[in-house]
Amino acid sequence: MRIGVFGGAFNPVHNGHINLAKSYLESLSLDKLLIVPTANPPHKTALGLADGAHRLHMLSLAFSGIEKAEISDIEFQRTEKSYTYDTIIELRKSYPDDEIFLIIGEDQFLSFDKWYRYHDLLSETVLCTAARTDNKREEIISFASKLLGGNSNYFLADFAPVVVSSSEVRERIRKNEDISFLVPAAVSEYIKDKRLYIE
Repeated sequence: MRIGVFGGAFNPVHNGHINLAKSYLESLSLDKLLIVPTANPPHKTALGLADGAHRLHMLSLAFSGIEKAEISDIEFQRTEKSYTYDTIIELRKSYPDDEIFLIIGEDQFLSFDKWYRYHDLLSETVLCTAARTDNKREEIISFASKLLGGNSNYFLADFAPVVVSSSEVRERIRKNEDISFLVPAAVSEYIKDKRLYIE
């Protein structure tokens, strides 16, 4: 099988995440897309990070209509920092012979050589990203050439991601502004009902 792994804080999940997921499902011909929210991200402060149960529930609401998408709580089963390498090794136990596609943003791709055990990650996965602009596309190709050498173990999508950020959503909530065009209706209602991100 072809398994996509799409990680992130998803704090909260927004339409950009959903559009990316749909695009990768199609362009990579994935059999399954695992949505993996980070429990304790090593490179981000936990300040302002909604409780894991809330983020998992919002993901379930957001991806309920996407047949091949599956929400994974694998990183919530560990108490230490969540490194992507550890997650992939754990997933390998369930998918020992399958091809795993690791989906990351352009910023993360361009700093991938700083990731924990990135060489091992490259041997376990196909690295996937999308460029927001043509200039970034060239930068990604150049970086990949240096990072991977002759290894073609990466995928650069030819679609432009929808540029929405979770921080933008949170900021609009704090200002009591409309977020209905940034997140699915069910997610917007959940945020309002649980009074998330108001401080």
